Amino acid sequence: MDWRELKHRFFALFLVPIALYGPWSFLRVWANKLRGVTIGKNVWIGYDAFIDQPPDVKESLVEIQDGVGIGFRNAIFGHDSSPKWRGESIAFKKVVIEKNVYLGANVTIMPGVRIGESAVVGACSLVTKDVPPFTVVVGVPARPIKKLVQREDGSWDFEVLK
Repeated sequence: MDWRELKHRFFALFLVPIALYGPWSFLRVWANKLRGVTIGKNVWIGYDAFIDQPPDVKESLVEIQDGVGIGFRNAIFGHDSSPKWRGESIAFKKVVIEKNVYLGANVTIMPGVRIGESAVVGACSLVTKDVPPFTVVVGVPARPIKKLVQREDGSWDFEVLK
């Protein structure tokens, strides 16, 4: 057994279970950082949240910026292996989750998506396209329903999109 295979087994046996089922969020964040995921400060990761980062890929496929909340049972994919079934190469596309984003429970994010600052993704949504900043998206596939706007007095409110 060579060093690379040993590293793969280490990731599979120890870090992935901690990243998914660690009893505290800081352990799940720590394990995902060790797996190669780029994670900022004050990030909360819920129980059973899968963040895609194959151990043989050197660059981070998922970037999570400061202040992000990731609900339980989320799936964030940085690659699509379905082309391999057709004899093509696997497509790796980076996912970026910008500052102060909240992902509800059971959200799925597909490869190549950027979620803008302070956006909210509703529970059970499938995100296939970029989400603009300060926007609430829901559904399968996710679509914008509200926009966070700042009023003249400095307060924030939601504007319903049609």
